[in-house]
Amino acid sequence: MGSDGRVDLEAVRLYLQAGRYMEADAALDLDPRPADPEWLRLKGWARWHLGDERGLQMVERAARMVRQGAGWVWQDLGALLFRAGRWREAEEALKRALDHFLAEDDHLGRAWALHGLGVAALHRGELGWALRRAEEAWALVRAKALGSFRNRVLVLLSSVHRARGEVREALFRARRAAEGRLDPDDRAVALRSLGTAFRLAGRPALGKARLEEALKLSAEGARRGAALAELSACYLALGWKREARRAAGEALGLLDTHAPARSRVLVVLAELARMESPEDGGGALALLEEASGIGPYPLMEEALGFPELFAFAEERGLKLPKARRAPDKPKVVLEDGPERRLWVGRRSVPLEGSGRAFDLLALLLREGPLHWREAALRLWGEDGPGVRERLHMTASRVRDLLADREAVWWRGEVLSLDSERRWDLRH
Repeated sequence: MGSDGRVDLEAVRLYLQAGRYMEADAALDLDPRPADPEWLRLKGWARWHLGDERGLQMVERAARMVRQGAGWVWQDLGALLFRAGRWREAEEALKRALDHFLAEDDHLGRAWALHGLGVAALHRGELGWALRRAEEAWALVRAKALGSFRNRVLVLLSSVHRARGEVREALFRARRAAEGRLDPDDRAVALRSLGTAFRLAGRPALGKARLEEALKLSAEGARRGAALAELSACYLALGWKREARRAAGEALGLLDTHAPARSRVLVVLAELARMESPEDGGGALALLEEASGIGPYPLMEEALGFPELFAFAEERGLKLPKARRAPDKPKVVLEDGPERRLWVGRRSVPLEGSGRAFDLLALLLREGPLHWREAALRLWGEDGPGVRERLHMTASRVRDLLADREAVWWRGEVLSLDSERRWDLRH
């Protein structure tokens, strides 16, 4: 509290970013300002994460009151609405946020809104739209150097790839998200993504280490519940039924206001019930029906983690949304015309902010493996100091576009494309 007796709202915001919701809530109670939309927004965010559904109503009131910076309040409202499982309303709030950010030329806000729209589409099972919004947000992060937001977009991309059964791509994105120095909240989210990607890739022991670290960083409330939900699934994948049940039980008590994470816990409890009563499932079908009622995600990706459970449900007439494991390395098509386009399988990849990555891909497709100096001369007309590093960066951007660290190989002095993948260059 300042010398004037007012609570510093910026300090409260830092509490919330660190997941210290009780301290934020208590600080705001010392200086009630129900007519201040920023106070209402922060108070609503704190109450929601402490399991109080009235927090959503506070943020709704703030969105109607605010004039300056309205995009960020609508963005927060959209985020809380999709945590409540109200996907359509979330999308409408996020579209309003995007309109504000476009009008104000706020690139970071625009990236947040695109990210939120991707999350809403993912949880409705509209995977094409989810991927498109996530790719648009990632292209904006690249083009406008929005480094502070990169890991959140990468986590969304990883989640969408998991839902599409693209486990290899999901793991690539999740690894990138967890790189570098992150604040505790961002690091917890990134580690959860990486842990679940490892689990669905058949490596639950590696997933467990990341998820337990995420839990330590997740403080309290719904954030801790979401970490426990993903950890419970990982424990079960390792065959640790007692630990899975204990983590799932604690998670349920924290997830009244986090519908997607609650859905994941219900899947874990359903698999435990099926394992204990393989003949009749012991209530597994009812739990799966409840999870399905919340929405198709994350239910669909858990078909990769618990295939026997989903087969059990299908045999008994319960049809569930489910991901099917995609081919490891889909075909890449480059369309080199007046409007350049890059296709990876059936998805079109935005090229904004990727520098000369498309040019390097096209060059290696036309010429085959090249000495790095020759490649640099073809791309930039020089091979002097610093050019090799520039070429390394361009090769890294190719890997990023394809979400595959093996897309471009650098063997000694020679650059080449992955010979195990199919490539096509069209003019």
